[in-house]
Amino acid sequence: MKRPRRQRYWPPRSGLRLADLKRRIPTVATLMNVKIPATLADAIERLARELNATKTEVVIALLNAGLEAAAHRLSRQPPER
Repeated sequence: MKRPRRQRYWPPRSGLRLADLKRRIPTVATLMNVKIPATLADAIERLARELNATKTEVVIALLNAGLEAAAHRLSRQPPER
């Protein structure tokens, strides 16, 4: 039997940015495990401490910023033939 998902923070993580880490309201989340270099994990931990946020929030905000940048870059490229 599946456990109900825990409430997390608002804005929804799909739109979370680093600037949003100051305002938090519960929302639904899911778990994903990934392996990253130790230096990257240390940088994420330092940033989370500086922003008074969780590491999860920082990772999601960084991923969202990267996805937004990639989408912007891809929208400017001509379609492949």
